[in-house]
Amino acid sequence: MPQKEKSSLKENLNKKIEEFSALYEVGKFITSTLHLDEVLALITKKAATIMDASACSLRLLDKSGHELLLRSSYGFANKRFQKIKKSLKVGESIAGRVVKNSRAYVINDLRKEKKYKYSYHATQKGLRSLVTVPLVQKDKIIGVLSIYNTKVGKYTPEDVKLLEMFSSQAAIAIENARLFEQAQTGYLNTIRTLSNIIDAKDSQTFGHSERVMKHCMSIAQVLKFTEDQKEVLKYAGLLHDIGKIGIDVGILRKPAKLTKDEWKIMVMHPVVGSGIVEQIGFLDDLAPIILHHHERYDGKGYPSKLKKEKIPLGARILSVVDAYESMVSDRPYRKALSSKKIRQELLEGAGTQFDPSIVKIFLKILCKKSYKSQKA
Repeated sequence: MPQKEKSSLKENLNKKIEEFSALYEVGKFITSTLHLDEVLALITKKAATIMDASACSLRLLDKSGHELLLRSSYGFANKRFQKIKKSLKVGESIAGRVVKNSRAYVINDLRKEKKYKYSYHATQKGLRSLVTVPLVQKDKIIGVLSIYNTKVGKYTPEDVKLLEMFSSQAAIAIENARLFEQAQTGYLNTIRTLSNIIDAKDSQTFGHSERVMKHCMSIAQVLKFTEDQKEVLKYAGLLHDIGKIGIDVGILRKPAKLTKDEWKIMVMHPVVGSGIVEQIGFLDDLAPIILHHHERYDGKGYPSKLKKEKIPLGARILSVVDAYESMVSDRPYRKALSSKKIRQELLEGAGTQFDPSIVKIFLKILCKKSYKSQKA
């Protein structure tokens, strides 16, 4: 074999090895999370990287199977692209045709392609080449993946095959994330039912745990919690009082001061609650938050008398929010406090009962919500 042919063969072989290695690495990467939005963002970013693309978009079919919804994009910084229609009918534009005809499309020059709906925007952005492939899961098309390049005629049939291999991995990752999302929704609905049962026993105001959870999520957003951290705190907010499920209603709703024996029963509810969630596999991460949400920042709380940062962050957040929700609601032993009095109580408790940094964040959140409601 001539030296030139050997060199060309070796070059092609090395290129294939690099491509398949990249596919393997990308496959591992996009299956590293089960949160659908994160999976979709990873797919568009990695598709652009592996295919040397300037931009990438991903559309998924809606429940009816008649429309493609834009779910993720990468590289479209131009404001004109923000006006692109979020949904396309099956058969509409290139993406819709890919679904209708169940095959990939390659456009060598978008400026000359009349079937492409957004040729003007593409021209303005400087995009020229387009490859769109179907996302197929178990012989069923679930969406499309499109890559764009600024060069005319950039992509070859080999590139299309590579993108199709990538899209098959992407479709599996999407399906796994969807199944996980469905399971999580089922868990959350079960947990909400449990929290409503608890609220019915303990609170005069229905939905106490739901409101606690929502306030906790607002604080988690400010603190830039990861999705996993948010999930744990969300469930903890809903189930923080699950330990009260075995406490007599007479104690929970008693309008007078509790006796020593009654108080001993009451202070055990975080211990009982953490014990309950520990027995449920997917909820065991909640146990420390539920166990310690009645600790005090100064170490005088219960059940473990933990102090400052030794109290889990989620429990410190829950402590502030739970106290606020108690103050804002009518209780058996008193009426709801005024907004001014609640603010005063939280500020006075900062550094003793509560983590001062959490109080500061929460008061800012409440102030913003109050301002928005006044404007509305």
